[in-house]
Amino acid sequence: MGLLFALFLWLPLAGQPLLAEEFGDRLPTAIAPAINPLRPPDTSSPRATITSLILNLDRVYLIGKDPEQPGRETIQPLRRAVRTLDLSEVPRAFTEGVGVEVALLLKEVIDRVGLPPYASIPDAEQVEREDLTQWRIPNTEILLQQVQEGPRAGAWLFSVDTVDRAEDFFASVEDLPYLQQGSTPGIYRAYTLTPGTGIDFTWADNQALPPWLAGEWLGQAVWQWLAAAVAVIGAIAIALLVYRLARRAERRAKAKLGRETRWRTMAALVLALLLAVGVHALIGWQINFTGSMLQSIARVFVVIEYSLLAWLVAVVFSRIPEVIIRSRRLRSRGIDSQLLRLGFKLLIVIAIAAMVIDAADRIGLPAYSVLTGLGVGSLAIALAARETLANLLGSIAIMLDRPFAIGDWIKLNGVEGTVEDIGFRSTRIRTFYDSELSVPNSSTMTATIDNMGRRTYRRVYTRLAIRYDTPPERVEAFVEGIKAVIMATPSTRKDYFHVVLNDFAPSSLDIMLYFFLQVPDWSAELIERQRVLLEIVRLAERLEVKFAFPTQTVEIERLPELSHPHSSSSAEWPRTNG
Repeated sequence: MGLLFALFLWLPLAGQPLLAEEFGDRLPTAIAPAINPLRPPDTSSPRATITSLILNLDRVYLIGKDPEQPGRETIQPLRRAVRTLDLSEVPRAFTEGVGVEVALLLKEVIDRVGLPPYASIPDAEQVEREDLTQWRIPNTEILLQQVQEGPRAGAWLFSVDTVDRAEDFFASVEDLPYLQQGSTPGIYRAYTLTPGTGIDFTWADNQALPPWLAGEWLGQAVWQWLAAAVAVIGAIAIALLVYRLARRAERRAKAKLGRETRWRTMAALVLALLLAVGVHALIGWQINFTGSMLQSIARVFVVIEYSLLAWLVAVVFSRIPEVIIRSRRLRSRGIDSQLLRLGFKLLIVIAIAAMVIDAADRIGLPAYSVLTGLGVGSLAIALAARETLANLLGSIAIMLDRPFAIGDWIKLNGVEGTVEDIGFRSTRIRTFYDSELSVPNSSTMTATIDNMGRRTYRRVYTRLAIRYDTPPERVEAFVEGIKAVIMATPSTRKDYFHVVLNDFAPSSLDIMLYFFLQVPDWSAELIERQRVLLEIVRLAERLEVKFAFPTQTVEIERLPELSHPHSSSSAEWPRTNG
């Protein structure tokens, strides 16, 4: 009956009359949307998103101010307010904490700078009519954008940049007074001082603590620092004591049995790991550190937790083959035993690499490209494959040192092109002839690499040849005009360039043109170079400065016996191209 009932719940709405007729009053009726806790906040337009943020935080404020209601009652509206933010770029270890803080900081900013009339904030109809994809609160840099892809596509959320800069926005307006209407004074401070989850204003109003404990240092209350210090010092003391006792017991067991057992060390590591996780949770969720300090502490604890976990995995995996060897009565130095140990060593490397990658992903570090080759690299070392090992070490060196990345334009051993792929054996470069060149990574380790793609500025050096009959005043005006062109072009470097009359060439006056462009790639460099050169051509036309062609003047004298005794003649004519 339960399965039949679940099936009917998924029928189209058109089938509801039939269900009502068959089941009568047994069908549940949907609760009102306004009281449905599963109803998501309205983010269909900038107006709806701002309204959702403000109404949910107003509710948080009312609950937090009520001494008869526990602070945990504010958790649900806080989470609904967080749903108005684009947290796609926030590391997953900090998503919930950062989301709550950003929502409260934005409310503090809005309470001080205000909003335009609600009628002027675009609603869903205006968004569709004007095809809007983003909207900025007037006179601020707070931006709302429509999500274009992913599970929340179509939703209007406070942008990634706004989330990232919320703390800076708050610092800029912190000293401004609150607006009277609709403000929630001190809501962010109440959150930072409330232990555990939620918001309770009794802590912010100094009703639960003496003033000196409620004072702030480095963005956290004094009582929070004291509680965190006690927790950390206590955990370290317990972990060190247990570990020393375990090591002492291990040495006694080894002397008695003639071999290591290591299970006591494993137990000590498990306890240390549990202590680290517990203290981390205590600081993050009960002591309630906030802001950048919480993220810094969280990163430290993630490193500690994963380091302890990696240590534990290494100890456990190193003991498993020994247990198997003893249980199967294999020869300790036999081939089977050595292969078994080697296999578990590879598992240790792979497991640790996976943990490093996961830890880096949790705290927002791009570790995947750096650690991809660790497992295969360990295999190459074990197999002692010289060339393969050299290439693998070369790939690891490239990933760690990062002399270039995929997409960079490089010059390597006389080869010039764009890096298409960095593999374990070779680096593939797409030359400007559209051919693909594979360079062994062992050669790349010792090669001189000229990374053209990482230039901050791109040099332009050329000579402008003008005619010898150009008057000096016009030459000087032309030179100064070129300087003005460079200064007026947005993409040029303004603090270092040279435009000078540089040489007397055989057929022209040569002006040296030397400047730099600040552009992201070669295509942009060509476009900006063309822009500058075209402006110089237009300048030459305005000043009537003519560019010179390669010319020569040739003088021919007649032989003495053929020339008139009282006259001489000569002929001159230009000859181009030599």
